[in-house]
This record gives sequence, structure tokens and C-alpha cells, in this order.
Amino acid sequence: MERSMFQSIFTHPVTMFSAGMIFTAGGLVLLLGACAAPNRTAENVETYRREMSKAGSTGPKPGTSAEKAALDRFTSFLKGIDSQDFIRENTAKTYSKEAYLNDTLVTHHGAAEIEAYFLKTSGAMTQYKVTIEDVMRSGEDHYVRWTMVFAAPALSGGEPVHSIGISQVRFDQDGKVAFHQDFWDSGENFFGRAPVAGGVIGFIRKRLE
Repeated sequence: MERSMFQSIFTHPVTMFSAGMIFTAGGLVLLLGACAAPNRTAENVETYRREMSKAGSTGPKPGTSAEKAALDRFTSFLKGIDSQDFIRENTAKTYSKEAYLNDTLVTHHGAAEIEAYFLKTSGAMTQYKVTIEDVMRSGEDHYVRWTMVFAAPALSGGEPVHSIGISQVRFDQDGKVAFHQDFWDSGENFFGRAPVAGGVIGFIRKRLE
């Protein structure tokens, strides 16, 4: 009787389903671990420093009309990338020919690559709005703090995703962006909103709590 009861428990559909879910989650974590990219974090930091150094210190002087024009151009670009026509018309006016962009998701070099990337991004979004909260300067760098709301069918079921972030930019002698590094939580606000990756990220975060 006792053996029959245990057999019943272990063969119960709910038990089998739970075990299957645990097995699947464990297998997925192991698979992701096996497929994980090599640790290149130190290399990434060196790339950041190298590209920042390459941008140099030829940008507009503090408090000048040239500085204001460069910042206005960049912040307007951030707010306007929901329009593909705007992107085509303004990328080359905003970014230098050899500009560096890293938005924590991808890295691109040159205004042509950056334009193609923003066109692709814009085409995937159904909603987009950026609000510039603050702009500060430190040495040759400008830090633009923003809030963003965006939506895409592949993220969060198409519902709006709200995010905060900072863009670090350096301008060249023409007031165009030579260096652009974003700082925002792409793990939570992008990968964490994707159907499969979001579940895995949530599982891993629960394990770390």
C-alpha cells in the first residue's frame, strides 16, 4: 500500500510536470553555461579607454555656442530616432565619419554603420520616447542623463518598457560625436523582456538573491 502511494505521487501529472520544468530549466542553464562567450571583460574596458582616447580633446570649449549646438544636435538625435527619415537626414550631421558607438547591446564604428543600426532599431519599435533629464560636463566628456520608454513586439509582449540611462559623449572639432558610450541596464530592460532570455535571467537573479 505504502509503495503504491509513493508510486502514485511520483507518477502524478503535477509531479511529472514540475520535475520536467526543473529538468528543463537546469538543462537550459547548463547549455547556456557551455555556450557562454569567453570572459572578455578586461578587453572590453581596454576598448572603451582606447576609443575614448582616440576621440581626443578637440571638442568645443565649455560655455561656447559651439558646445550648445553640439549638445542640441545630439540630444535632438536621441529623441528623434523613432523616425527613419530623421535618422537618414541627421546621423551624418550628428556623428563623425569614424565615430564609435557602444550602447551595451552592440558596438558600431562610423556614421554609416551607426545609421544602419538605428534604422534597423527604429523599424523594430512601435513606440519610443526619450526625455533628457540632465546634461553635465567633466573635462572633455558630456554626460546626458535620460529616461526612455520603448515598445517592440518581441519585448514584454509589446508593452512599453521604461528605462533610465546615461550617454557619455565626446565631440570632435566640428561638434560631431566622436565617442558615444551608453550606460543602462540592458539585462533588465532588453534581454530581461525577451521571451526566453527573460526567463533565464529571472531564474539566475533569483539564485543570486
